[in-house]
Amino acid sequence: MRSVGVLLVLMVVVLAWGSAASGADMANQARRELQTAIAHAKEGARADSIAKIELQLHYVVNCIEGKAGKNYFADSGDVCEGIRGNGLLADLKDSGMAGAHALPYVQIANQVALWGLGQGMAKNIAGAKAAAEMTKLVLEQAEANFK
Repeated sequence: MRSVGVLLVLMVVVLAWGSAASGADMANQARRELQTAIAHAKEGARADSIAKIELQLHYVVNCIEGKAGKNYFADSGDVCEGIRGNGLLADLKDSGMAGAHALPYVQIANQVALWGLGQGMAKNIAGAKAAAEMTKLVLEQAEANFK
């Protein structure tokens, strides 16, 4: 009977350790996706044409939402694909409290990037650039709160 109790305790420890390792992996993937999204938002803010701004904002949205996202635009490519995450939003949700602190900022950044894409389609370069800059700033806040 005692050996069964010891075995159960060992199983709980192994499962808890595996879960913590999985959470740490998700946090690492989320951190890399976040850094990639920031870099592309920064490039969008620096871009000098609507086409370049739109491409960078598509990269940001694709990183944030992942392939399962409703706004994922496959034609733009997936700059976060090599990270092997599920999209920043999903990976933050699986990253424990660290991800929970960053998640609202990423959700806001996604909405701003989508608004910027709308500005690009309307040929409003100033609006698209401003959206890229604000997306970058909000994502930087997400990074600062990812702890």
